[in-house]
Amino acid sequence: MHSISAATNYPVLIYWDANALASRHATGIVVYGAYLLRALQQYKDLQFVGLLKLSRLKRRKFLPRHADIRTQLYIPPFSDWFLKKTAVYHGIDFKIPATHRLPRIVTIHDLGVFEKDLSDPRFQQEGIRYNTYLINKLKPDRIIVPTEFGRDHLLHYFPHTKNIIRLVPHGSEQAFTSDEHEESAPLNFTAFSPFILCPGSVEKRKNGMRLIEAFENSRAAKAARMHLVFAGGMGFDAETIRRRAAASSEAARIHFFSGISSAALHELYRRALFTVYPSVFEGFGLPIVEAFALGSPLITGNIGAMAEVAGEAALTFDPYSSDALTAAIDTMAGSELVRKEFRAKGLKRAHHFSWGEAAKLTRDVYLELAS
Repeated sequence: MHSISAATNYPVLIYWDANALASRHATGIVVYGAYLLRALQQYKDLQFVGLLKLSRLKRRKFLPRHADIRTQLYIPPFSDWFLKKTAVYHGIDFKIPATHRLPRIVTIHDLGVFEKDLSDPRFQQEGIRYNTYLINKLKPDRIIVPTEFGRDHLLHYFPHTKNIIRLVPHGSEQAFTSDEHEESAPLNFTAFSPFILCPGSVEKRKNGMRLIEAFENSRAAKAARMHLVFAGGMGFDAETIRRRAAASSEAARIHFFSGISSAALHELYRRALFTVYPSVFEGFGLPIVEAFALGSPLITGNIGAMAEVAGEAALTFDPYSSDALTAAIDTMAGSELVRKEFRAKGLKRAHHFSWGEAAKLTRDVYLELAS
């Protein structure tokens, strides 16, 4: 594996893929990159250079302020004269360059594309081929994963990566960058209160179909005239989920909000009676710690990364059972004492996840390769 001589000079130069943050909306990867890079700025032995496509130069709202951002034309092919400094490349979104002139780290958030029926079949084989190429052909020197579940899932498909995987959990601070330049239509909360929040993209693996069925069958939700709010972008099979909602007996109380600002999403967490995150597969599940940090009682699955991240701080259920989800909704919706209990547990659990700690562990990986 690639390593740099201890005789090299500090600060260590860290190239990172700024394209992942050149987004119009605060996706999970945007959250990860923006908060991690912000926390890493405290380390004076690291110098960061973001690499950005020319076509994305104007999309800078999620990039760290005062960041050194250069177009990708500036650095390939990582010529020897340019690498007189100690340098490491960190691909925060599944991508690294083909060059072997410097150590390369890649963050693999999850390998959900390998899971049958959870990904868009039009792109699934392409995704499998790319990730296989990334790991077996490009051969990163280190792979960062956010959970033990993610590590085990990676090892299931690529057992030879065992010695290069490093575990770096995500943080729990309010998980978006500054809202001041974000725009979205204001939400009329009185039109859908009280409500249950389901954050994250609307797609098959997020289990929206079962949630709609469970919501229809929840006696407590009906008795309190609760609404169900989906807040996130439209992903694989979103139209099927929306059609199911439109055909529901509770259609008038099911709402979809896409492209809202992070400020509006924060307010949804705070105002929701509770949050449901029913996903059947995640590499981490940032909405879990978002809900914890913002004081929203949480229902989530009892498997995989969801169970690992939530610990004992959420009301958990079998995400493959609509009846189990209905029972969980009835339990949470029917008792203020239960909601108060899980709100307190969530706020306490949020302290287990820190972007400061994530930065420290990531720096350790950088210096491991620079020593």
